[in-house]
Amino acid sequence: MALNPHLIASTWLNAFASATRNGDAGAFTELFLPKGWLRDLLVFTWDTRSLEGRNKIESYVSNALADAQITDVQLDERKLLAPQTAFLPPVSGIDIEFGFTFECRNGHGRAHARLLPDHDGTFKALTVLLMLYDLRGHEEESVLTLRDDGAAPGHDLLKDFEDWVHSVETNPHVLIVGAGQNGLQVAARFKAMQIPTLVIERHPRIGDVWRKRYPTLALHTIKRQNTLLYQDFPKNWPEFTPRDKLADWLEIYASIQDLVVWTNSEMQPHPTYDSATSTWDVTIRRGDKEVKVRPTHIVLATGTLGTPYIPDVPDREAFPGRVLHSEGFNGAAEYAGKRVVVIGAGNSSIDICQDLVLEGAKEVTMIQRSPTCVSARDMIKAWSKSRWPDEWPMEDADFITAAFPFGLQKQWAIASADARWAAEKELHDKLRKGGVQLNMGPNGEGLGILVLEKLGGYWQDKGAADLIADGSIKVKSGVAPERFTKTGLVFTDGSSLDADAVIFATGYIHIRETNRALLGDEVIDKVGGVYGLDEEGEQRASYRPSGHPGLWFATGDFFMSRFFSKTLGLQIKARQLGLV
Repeated sequence: MALNPHLIASTWLNAFASATRNGDAGAFTELFLPKGWLRDLLVFTWDTRSLEGRNKIESYVSNALADAQITDVQLDERKLLAPQTAFLPPVSGIDIEFGFTFECRNGHGRAHARLLPDHDGTFKALTVLLMLYDLRGHEEESVLTLRDDGAAPGHDLLKDFEDWVHSVETNPHVLIVGAGQNGLQVAARFKAMQIPTLVIERHPRIGDVWRKRYPTLALHTIKRQNTLLYQDFPKNWPEFTPRDKLADWLEIYASIQDLVVWTNSEMQPHPTYDSATSTWDVTIRRGDKEVKVRPTHIVLATGTLGTPYIPDVPDREAFPGRVLHSEGFNGAAEYAGKRVVVIGAGNSSIDICQDLVLEGAKEVTMIQRSPTCVSARDMIKAWSKSRWPDEWPMEDADFITAAFPFGLQKQWAIASADARWAAEKELHDKLRKGGVQLNMGPNGEGLGILVLEKLGGYWQDKGAADLIADGSIKVKSGVAPERFTKTGLVFTDGSSLDADAVIFATGYIHIRETNRALLGDEVIDKVGGVYGLDEEGEQRASYRPSGHPGLWFATGDFFMSRFFSKTLGLQIKARQLGLV
């Protein structure tokens, strides 16, 4: 018998509405499969939480369900969110997927559910996402502030806009440090949520953080995944965005979205927090002047990773050649005819090695200190296109993607490790031929989860495997540099290599420790881990409370800041309104 998605979804949703209306935590919990997941984005608490299993879900909602005041539960009948069947590969089964809306104590909510049959055939929830989407009476604006002449006839919009900019610059409610993609997307969201926000950027131009990276750099994920909030790429945009085009696009984005950004501006060390007024005392060095501001909140968007990390290898002064971190690599042309050793085996390392070969370096050797997870670009592209299809509205694609808890994604990824090894066999055979040591992550979780947990330990292959297989890129595995010599490096296994240059593609110091000098021990010691997954599978201290009042972190990829800028904005707006 064919499934009736609308009937199944309606039956489940009626039971959901009854349980929430009556504050019945037991009935609510019974709507889930025994190992089902609840992801709560600010409905039951002012935090981002994921709960797996009936016991944890019931414990979580037992004292919060009635207080959440969930009412007016309605199916979302829009095309992508109306009840429908879908094949769910990780469980090799057909599920019922649908969105729904509701009202709750603090505002308007959106939700998404995936149902599978329980042992008795009753459809119950594998995943439920509940999200506070807007605060009642303070809904996100859909038109740029003070730019719609039709909405304000008779007003001098230019003067009104200039007055608004002056107000933001002199009395920002939020100070965002860093005008990369995360800082700018958060600022754009805050602007639409009527949160006065000033962004500061230490470089002379917006986008310089990308312009200063190696010239051959392109984003490793597709343009749809990297679309900026409210602003699609042109239709003829390249699939994998080059460094300089991204830098220019960020600059254009800030202008089009009317963001208030100070370039050549840096927050000076040790801003102080006044708990009595809930404000920061911040000094900003803007060009050759110092400016004081007193924001209520600081959002650090200075990059998920911090400052470059170079291991302390003894006798560096003995080596006459060039030694640098990958951040300072300005292209391979200057290394033509030279012997280059690249320390590290991640994305930056393989990009640099490939560039060196193509530009005529005499010898290129990659030092792989530990096994690496390597996946083909086409595999990653196919996954991304399944999450962000071209024909889907971005807002809905992000919402449906967020409805998969990270913890569940990790479980599924580990369970499918054998299938991924098989799918990547041709690529991996080439890499093993050249001496590369491979893994699928510490637990077999694969590249996608490594991005969420470590932002390292992997690379995406876009042709370098062939260069490794034919020996154009030599690989030395399972060793690390022990000391420099007059001619190159000695390694921990006693072997040596002659070199004219050594490039450390060894990653970056953790964002938390990088900001210790800026914020001081007293502030940073209150902050737990930043980035990576916690025990529930949620991002640590990213777009959620950090441990220190008024201090927030915006980390991760374009999707993370595009989607979670909303939950961050809601938390800040709620505090502004006295709801927290």
